[in-house]
Amino acid sequence: MREFITEFKKNTSRSFYIFNGILLVIVIWGFYNWGLALTEGPGITGGNDFVPWGIYLVGFVFFVGASAGATLIGLMIHAFSREDYEALGIRAILVGLLSLMAAVLNLMMDVGSPIRAILVPWVLHNMTSMLIYTSSTYFIFGGLFLAELFFALKIARGTATQTDEKIAKWLAIIAVPFALGILHAPHGALFAVVKAREYWHTPLLPPHFAVSALVTGTSFMILLALITSRIEKKEFVGRETLEHMGGLLAFFITLNLFFDFYDIFVLKYSEEPEGIEILDLLFGRFAPLFILNFGGLFIALMVLLNKRGRSVRALTFVSCLSIAAIMAYRWNLVIGGQILPLLPGYPEIHYYPTIPEIAMEAGIISLWLLLYSALTKTLPMEGPAKAHEKIPRPAHGVRRFGKGFQPVHTRKINY
Repeated sequence: MREFITEFKKNTSRSFYIFNGILLVIVIWGFYNWGLALTEGPGITGGNDFVPWGIYLVGFVFFVGASAGATLIGLMIHAFSREDYEALGIRAILVGLLSLMAAVLNLMMDVGSPIRAILVPWVLHNMTSMLIYTSSTYFIFGGLFLAELFFALKIARGTATQTDEKIAKWLAIIAVPFALGILHAPHGALFAVVKAREYWHTPLLPPHFAVSALVTGTSFMILLALITSRIEKKEFVGRETLEHMGGLLAFFITLNLFFDFYDIFVLKYSEEPEGIEILDLLFGRFAPLFILNFGGLFIALMVLLNKRGRSVRALTFVSCLSIAAIMAYRWNLVIGGQILPLLPGYPEIHYYPTIPEIAMEAGIISLWLLLYSALTKTLPMEGPAKAHEKIPRPAHGVRRFGKGFQPVHTRKINY
């Protein structure tokens, strides 16, 4: 234990402690406000009887999407034999697991009583509600991530057997269809089955949610790779790997724009009164976020299709823009879908998050960053043969197990 602490101190700088200290203060601030909400009631938030789903539900659907999208890295490594993605393997599992934790925390804050949230679905359940299904999948998905992390760490430490490697492989492959088809697409169905809301009531939402998850997860992992390279002052993943990830992101953004377009097209062409009202809202009060959603994804796609669109700076810009665009889409969907009154004669409805709400959401994000920072410092992120080596190019056709790693010297890169 003493050797571990000594090694940890050796590998951490002063800026690491300052950064994590700031995060810890924000976490305490956020959970303090959660305590106020539990004791004083939901009146300190901006929610009301007309808009019960606020910033917590926006954060919930965003983080669930990030968790589901992060499983793509494991699929690349184990199903497509992309050894150049190896350096991102354990980090992607951590991103998925911590994003799932953040999503559940958002849900617990929205429910109000943490005990009530924990009792679902074990004690409090309504078998006719889709919430009983979705809440059950969180436990299964979390267990899948923990199992995947366990075997991935055994491989990284060099203590895995051949059976362990096969289990790790199939867990990573199974995680993708489970995350997209069983976990996240049904969250789109949670909105789609609400007949009273024209903006939600469409069968396009489940696949739209799945595609948005892939955009979020891929953007997250590109940004993570670039930030890690900058911090460690060395090439974390190779240039061809970044170009490949950029190509995947371009494909997912294209699919997302397809669904975005038809969401609006159906509302306009059907000429339903509520559909016209939601369009007026999106083109009016919510116009900045609507432009960020459509315009942001379109600009990101144009950059990626450019010859210089796969450079480090371009990918950093595109990843940040794509994440912001998906966040804008989630906000417009969750909040915009509730703004319209269901009955005539109701006054105009508004929702603005309060400082306690913002503090709680900031606390969740800071906790995500704090845990990720600590875990990547304490857990082995790469295999024993790659602790001081990087693979800058993909090894096509080479199996991940049984043939070892190809040693290639690391190279410093300039930003």
